[in-house]
Amino acid sequence: MNLLKLSRVDAGFSLESAAKKLRISAGYLSQIENKQRQVSSERANEISHLYKKNVNDLFVPIRYAIREVDENMN
Repeated sequence: MNLLKLSRVDAGFSLESAAKKLRISAGYLSQIENKQRQVSSERANEISHLYKKNVNDLFVPIRYAIREVDENMN
């Protein structure tokens, strides 16, 4: 069982009840749990809050901004 699913179960939620609280489908939450979908920082915060966990304990930030190039550098 992965950490996200374990956290949901530990918080006392079924897949369906957690999805309902998050206002998403159970299928979508299942995809998140099975690493088939990435989530926004807002959604990660909502899930973490519902499960009473720190967002950094459940999710790893993987998005990067593109670095600006200094045109004076050759």
